[in-house]
Amino acid sequence: MLNIKVSLTLNLSLIKNTEKLVIKPAIKSLIHSIFPLINSSATQDGKTFPKGYALKPYHQAKHIGWTHYGVMIPELPAPHQFFSTMSVIGTPGALVFDTDHVFKDSPRNNATAVMGTAATYPNQFNGYSIPKECQLYEDGSHIQFGQNITIKGYYPHYHVIARTIDFELNIKITNTDKVTWFIKSPIYDHFSLLSQYEGVVSYRGDTQKINGLSTFEYAACISPYMIRDKAIPSAFKIPLDFFTYQIINLDDNTQLLLNDTRLKDVKIVSKAFIRGLDQYNQSFEAEFVVLSYQDKAAISPDGVEMNLPATFRWVIKDQNTILAIINGQIDTPMIYGLGSGYVGAYQYKGEYQDTLIESRGYIEYIDRRK
Repeated sequence: MLNIKVSLTLNLSLIKNTEKLVIKPAIKSLIHSIFPLINSSATQDGKTFPKGYALKPYHQAKHIGWTHYGVMIPELPAPHQFFSTMSVIGTPGALVFDTDHVFKDSPRNNATAVMGTAATYPNQFNGYSIPKECQLYEDGSHIQFGQNITIKGYYPHYHVIARTIDFELNIKITNTDKVTWFIKSPIYDHFSLLSQYEGVVSYRGDTQKINGLSTFEYAACISPYMIRDKAIPSAFKIPLDFFTYQIINLDDNTQLLLNDTRLKDVKIVSKAFIRGLDQYNQSFEAEFVVLSYQDKAAISPDGVEMNLPATFRWVIKDQNTILAIINGQIDTPMIYGLGSGYVGAYQYKGEYQDTLIESRGYIEYIDRRK
């Protein structure tokens, strides 16, 4: 009887492992076959941002399920180190980005936003009822989340005010026509504009003038909530389970964006994007690896544990030539609210085009892989 049980256990284990070996390559092959067909972002390298593109909130639109506005500054003076406001209007229906525990309304009538710097840790994340707490002008000229975040203007000029009890950032942004398309498709647009900002940041009575390169980001996409505006169990959400997005200002004119996105732990994007005030976007292959993790797992407000990186590396290639190596070390608190993940900043050292580089970078990180 014991031998039979052992044999059955071994056989079941072998079947499960074989299924994994068969299924994962099949999923990988399917994803890698389909994704390029629906994503034309690679064809946009070297091109200007299209004139007349509408950066609208599309709240309750029939053809759009959710939108995203974001402003990120990868370098600020201490104690701030970085600034991020990443907002989602509606609910994507994707594992890494959904935060059902902060619903203030139905999924389509809910908005979320993380906003702040390293100094304003830890309370930087809020949910909002769109009808009760937000102002969303149909033309996109005024986007407001409670009393915390206001983004006003038309491309290319915007005014951004972000505030909490003892913090306020007040900046004017001028967007360039240097655009990086992460995804461009009939059902999902997601891009970042290279921007210049100037203004002030105030914290506990101390005000600092700030200026430099930033990003202005926008996305609009379909959502399963367009069909039924009710909560979806995690098991039925789009299985995006890993996401990291990072920003580095290489100098006063040049910006590097880095992205690794995975579906069922299969990479669908692993790229570096380089653009400058006098340089349109160019995309390159990039490999991201976590070298070590922080000692304690982060626990989100809804109880999800997540291992966050302590050190990591990017290797960026132009075909078979190594263009850059970036070694990063997280040195700020990782702040909850980037979807179901975290934002923070890091110091880095590395090499870019045979030149030694070191400075600071901004990181968004979500790992929902089992």
